[in-house]
Amino acid sequence: FVLSLILFILLAIVGRERGIKTFFTFFLSILLMIIYVILMSLSVSALPLAIIICIVASALCLFMINGYNIKTNVAFISTIIVFIISFVMIFFIGHITSIQGFSVESAESIGLFALDIHYKMIDVYIGMYLVCITGTVIDTAISISSAMNEVYHHNKKMTIKELFTSGMNVGKDILSTTINTLYFAVISSFIGFFMWHHNETILDLINYKTFAQDIIQLLLAFTSSILIIPITSYIGANYLIKNKRS
Repeated sequence: FVLSLILFILLAIVGRERGIKTFFTFFLSILLMIIYVILMSLSVSALPLAIIICIVASALCLFMINGYNIKTNVAFISTIIVFIISFVMIFFIGHITSIQGFSVESAESIGLFALDIHYKMIDVYIGMYLVCITGTVIDTAISISSAMNEVYHHNKKMTIKELFTSGMNVGKDILSTTINTLYFAVISSFIGFFMWHHNETILDLINYKTFAQDIIQLLLAFTSSILIIPITSYIGANYLIKNKRS
């Protein structure tokens, strides 16, 4: 509670109205994740549920914080397209690699629980991946969309090609930061894994399910973070020019 209060005060001081909106949006996102888990425990299908949760979370983060305008519309549409592409990728990769389920390291912690849960773990894994990329994709999309909107606001004579190039340049600037953020977020979870298996060879390590799951998830997150850049740039350029003509 104390940490939450400190977070609220800092957001209110630094971000003022938008900071307060961010605080409440954050806790609404937590509530969405709780609902997600509860509905899965009630045997609701994980895949459509994950897609719905991701779309609702994206709408909350974009429209509640930034309002309903051109830049949030562009970011939201781009995010949905990337979700669809990412879903197709992880669906096929997940089934081909058979990386669903618990690893050997989890055996002790789940040993006392019932394993007959009547649920496809591959669906859980795909849903988990979609939820995992939501924040990164939204952040990149709104950053590019906002920058393009600002550039176009000061130069209404720009063409679609020039706007697209502007969006791509912004995307390139934030891409390395996004990739490094994802990398360090995932690699930090490997510290305990590497300490546990420090006497084994690299070939043994890459064949552990835990390692394979996290690496595939990381690479797919990289792919989604890259895809959102040209998609947002293209949609943003066309959307801005179209609204000018109308």
